[in-house]
Amino acid sequence: MDLSSESISPGVADTAPLTRREIADLLPEVPAWSLEEGHLCVRFACKGFNDAVTLLQEIAMFAARENHVPDIGICRGRIVEVAWYTYAIGGLSRNDFIMAARLSERLRARQGGTL
Repeated sequence: MDLSSESISPGVADTAPLTRREIADLLPEVPAWSLEEGHLCVRFACKGFNDAVTLLQEIAMFAARENHVPDIGICRGRIVEVAWYTYAIGGLSRNDFIMAARLSERLRARQGGTL
């Protein structure tokens, strides 16, 4: 099953974080993303600050609807950084990978191309 079509698990706080092996198995499913200090991360380059703010707002609304929000910010005035991590379990959950896959799919459709 494609990660982006999986449902978010609401009871993740009662689960253990993914193991290194599970993370290594899931990373190829989200090719634009990387593992940085235990967080699942990606950066999107925008044309300028206003475009970055718009993208940040779209990502924030998307994540809020799913009730699984990332760390997100703008750096260098035009780069939107997104990092998934499940603080309730102190590590990555499958939900983080599902949301990364959904966000990648959504932004590919929005941009009509690659991230």
